[in-house]
Amino acid sequence: MNLRDETSEVLEAAGVPLGEEAHIISGVKEGPRYDSSYPAKKIDSYENLILLCPTHHRLIDKRGGMGYTADSLRSMKVAHEADQRAGKTDSQRRREEADLRVLAMVEIWAEKSGLNDWDSFTGSLNAPIPRIQATTLDALVSESEWLTTRKWPQAYPAIRRAFRNYAWNLVDVVTHIRSSMDLVDGREEIYEMYREHKHRLMTEAEYRKSSELFHFNTDVLYELSFELTKAANFVCDAVRFELDPLFRLEEGVVPLRVGDGLFGNKVLAEEYSAEEVERDMPYVGLSEVKERVKSHGGASR
Repeated sequence: MNLRDETSEVLEAAGVPLGEEAHIISGVKEGPRYDSSYPAKKIDSYENLILLCPTHHRLIDKRGGMGYTADSLRSMKVAHEADQRAGKTDSQRRREEADLRVLAMVEIWAEKSGLNDWDSFTGSLNAPIPRIQATTLDALVSESEWLTTRKWPQAYPAIRRAFRNYAWNLVDVVTHIRSSMDLVDGREEIYEMYREHKHRLMTEAEYRKSSELFHFNTDVLYELSFELTKAANFVCDAVRFELDPLFRLEEGVVPLRVGDGLFGNKVLAEEYSAEEVERDMPYVGLSEVKERVKSHGGASR
């Protein structure tokens, strides 16, 4: 396989990044070159990643990777890295390795956050009666903990800032869900926005207070999912700006879904305004979000 074909060299000279991360050994049982004996913790490690152009990425994975063994890909990687080292400074080589490792971390985040299923995730939170699968809530907690332990290199200030902003927003989403939702009676796998007036008899005043609290918590959750969607898009923009201009180019913006799926259902492309981006952190925090809901008498849109 020629990792330096003529087309790639022309595009590279024009400043167009062509690299896609490919796994030498797949972490999925049905994936290319899957090996059950390969340690799971090494699946996304540097030693198991190879940088290829999109065409070659598809080629090596064709027919389950039958045409390219793990050993042959490792040999290609070693030869290509040796070729690259021959004409580059130590500083350039370190930066390329850093780029690859940071991009690997970004891809792990994209998987953990469920970017490819974001519209379904936000749709469940923005339904008339918000719900979330217990497994999804567990995944949010796991993602939040993972982000807490990440140390993004200072050489990528936009990415560092975007992930700090997103992580803060995510913590608030988890906090609000835990404080306002409860397991559905008889179903241990689904959380639903709590409605006290559905669980006991109440006076008219108590019922009104309970209903107001339900609508307030529902509106806050909508605002938080709205903010988290903007934060996710902000991360993607930062990655495209500092690391890979083609990151999630085909998928486009991370979508926010609103509606009950029956009488109304729409997808919104939400991103920070120029004014929000100019702030130290575009996201304003849970307290400010709650004040926004109070001042508007409900969700802002």
